[in-house]
Amino acid sequence: MSGSVVLATHDLCKRYRQRTVVDRVSITVERGDVYGFLGPNGAGKSTTLRMLLGLVRPTAGRIELLGRPAGDRRALARIGAIVEGPALYGYLSGRDNLRMLSDLSGGAPAARLDEVLDRVDLRDRAADLVRIYSHGMKQRLAIAAALLPRPELIILDEPTNGLDPMGIRDMRALVRSLAGDDGITVLLSSHLLAEVEQVCNRGAIIARGARLWEGEVAELLAGRRRVRLRARPIEAARAVAASLGVEAREVEPGLLHVGRDGAHGEVTPAALVARLAAAGVEVDEIADEAPTLEEVFVSLVEQAA
Repeated sequence: MSGSVVLATHDLCKRYRQRTVVDRVSITVERGDVYGFLGPNGAGKSTTLRMLLGLVRPTAGRIELLGRPAGDRRALARIGAIVEGPALYGYLSGRDNLRMLSDLSGGAPAARLDEVLDRVDLRDRAADLVRIYSHGMKQRLAIAAALLPRPELIILDEPTNGLDPMGIRDMRALVRSLAGDDGITVLLSSHLLAEVEQVCNRGAIIARGARLWEGEVAELLAGRRRVRLRARPIEAARAVAASLGVEAREVEPGLLHVGRDGAHGEVTPAALVARLAAAGVEVDEIADEAPTLEEVFVSLVEQAA
C-alpha cells in the first residue's frame, strides 16, 4: 500500500446465507481526503464500515488500514469512528461519558477531555446530563469521543441524520475543519447528497452492495456538464440539438438540458445559440451548468437497477 493511502478495500464481499449485502467493493481513501461513501438506505454502507472496523467478518476480499491488515490493533488504535449512531448514556454528563469511553480504551488525561470538548464546542455544556442534549449536541459529543485517541482517520456513519438545518450546517463546518485544521482523513457515509457535495473531495457510490463509481467529486460533475436551454418552439430546439448529435431532455415545460458532447465535438452555448438562431428558434435562457451530485447519483443508481 502506498504511504498516501490510508484505507483500501479489495473486492470486499459480505453474504448472509443466500443474500449478498456487499458485492466486490473496492475503494481507496487517500491521506487528507474527505471521502464520501454514498448510497441509498440499504446499499451496504454500514455493513462495509463495520467490516472496516473489524465488527463484521468479510465473506471474501481484503482490507488494509494504515498499511496494516484489517483487525490489526495498532491500526485500529489510530482510527476514530461513529457507526450506526452514538452510544451515549443519558444519565451521565457529557464529560463523564467521555471519561467512561476513554477508560474502555486505556484512559485519557483530563486535559485531553477538555481539548476534544473544546474542539466540538461543548466545553460549556460538559457538566450537563446528556439526556438534555439536543440531537446535534449528542452527535458532536460522539465525535469528541472519536477524537480522543488522536486518530489519523475518522469514520462517520450518517453524521447529519436527524439534524435540523442549523445542526447540518454546524456538522458540515466541523467535518471541514477536522480535515483542514487537524489534518485528519475523513470517511463520511451518507445518503444526503447536497451535504456531501459541499464537503467531500473524493468518494464512491454504491447501490445494491456494488460500487458504481469512485473518484474526484469535481471531476464526476464536470464530466457531465450540460447546457440549460429555454427556447421556443421547443420541438425545433430539440431538432437542432439532434442535428448536433447531442441529447436534449425536457426537464420541465419549455426547459431543456442539452448535452455537451456532440457527434462532431463539444457543443458550447455560443455554438448552440448560433444554430438555434439560424433555425429561427427564439432563445429565452441559455447557460452552461454542471448537474448536482444528487442528479448524478440518481442517474447512476437508476441505470444500475
